[in-house]
Amino acid sequence: MITDHPAADVGVRAPAVWFALAGALTLWASAFVGVRSALHDFTPGAMALLRFVIASVCLVVVWAVTARVRRERLRLPSARDVPLLLLCALLLIVVYNLGLNFGEQTVSPGTAGFLVGQVPVFSVMLAAAILRERVAVVGWLGVGVGIAGTLVVLFADQAGLQINVGAFSVLAAAVAESLYFVLSKPLLKRYGAMELNVYVTLPGTLLMFPFTPDLTRQLAAASKGGILVMVYLGIFPAAVAYLLWNYALARLDVSASTSALYALPLITVVVSFLFLRELPSLLGLIGGLVSLVGAALVNNRHGRAETR
Repeated sequence: MITDHPAADVGVRAPAVWFALAGALTLWASAFVGVRSALHDFTPGAMALLRFVIASVCLVVVWAVTARVRRERLRLPSARDVPLLLLCALLLIVVYNLGLNFGEQTVSPGTAGFLVGQVPVFSVMLAAAILRERVAVVGWLGVGVGIAGTLVVLFADQAGLQINVGAFSVLAAAVAESLYFVLSKPLLKRYGAMELNVYVTLPGTLLMFPFTPDLTRQLAAASKGGILVMVYLGIFPAAVAYLLWNYALARLDVSASTSALYALPLITVVVSFLFLRELPSLLGLIGGLVSLVGAALVNNRHGRAETR
């Protein structure tokens, strides 16, 4: 079982940390494919609401059972942290998921994965500005390469050199997720991975309740397969993956932990081909690979400097 330990345990707990990262990445990769599939039965807003209603129920049950086993009291977040928690909920649950869902109406899972793969680039830039984490010259070079690749991806999955509007939606989602990763870092010093997951997921789900009428109508007409996909998306990529990610993020700096994310697009392309027989366009693949080179430059040991 994954438990919460201080960040000082990184050296001792390294295998568990990297296992948690690998698990989160695999589950998130499957989410790109699941979202694309579920769009046959649900609109983006209704899908996001259903997914996180399921995730919220799972998290609350696991949170309560875990606290009972450990004989710990369930605690509410400190009043001083509520505004930041609400902002994190808005960024991660609402903006990221709506952006991804809307974007995948016209963007292939693989291309969406390449765009979200730029989260390390955005996270490093934001961490440098907000958390004062230093970035070396090679890292800034990687930022430039990553942005260049992203610009190419914006034209992917369209006939001719036309900007894909859905790609902008996914890009906005990636920026929102990057900001969440940076802003949640201080919270992980005061709350465990499970607690933070609950404190962010529940209010984020409530913020999407305006989509309830759409969800009610679409559930009645949805296929059994579509509903099963939504159950999977709610339990694993939504609830379990973020628990694993928070566990790892609490033990690594933002730059180090998000460096693993540049493997996400490649995993997504493989999963998308296996289950949907769908691949990015040639332009999207080229731009995606260039953007991954940028992410790799940002996150290698020469691209990062010691935190102040």
